[in-house]
Amino acid sequence: MDWETFAAALAGDLAELPEGALVVISEREGGGRFTQCMQEEDALTAYVCDNVFLKPEDRASAEGERIIADAGWKPRDPAMGDENWSYVLPCPAPAEDYRNLTDMIVTALRDGYGIPSPEGWTYSAWNELTGNGSIALRRLEAVVADEMRTTP
Repeated sequence: MDWETFAAALAGDLAELPEGALVVISEREGGGRFTQCMQEEDALTAYVCDNVFLKPEDRASAEGERIIADAGWKPRDPAMGDENWSYVLPCPAPAEDYRNLTDMIVTALRDGYGIPSPEGWTYSAWNELTGNGSIALRRLEAVVADEMRTTP
């Protein structure tokens, strides 16, 4: 799977998330680089990991951080409760806004952190408003088949 396919599928899934949904996509179970999205009543808040939480070999370079910022991500601000790079998409939003967001995610992970592809990554998705019931990302699962595993 390539980043373009990943971005297109994820955009469709994010556009359909119910209020209370959380999605975490990470390079390996138990840590590493990740992106996370949280659907609230009137906004989808997205995050991309910050260097402060990563092993030295996983961190973005100064140039990588500039690329992430230039893509539209707001730098972490612990004083405001933002521990990672963040972006807020007001909702409802047109389909192209979700695609722009997934392009931002790809830019951060691929160009900022130098990750060659999303192959082998895992995701977890659940809804906090319905007892943390699992949510399937149908489009993403359809295009990745065995390449991305879901984690409980």
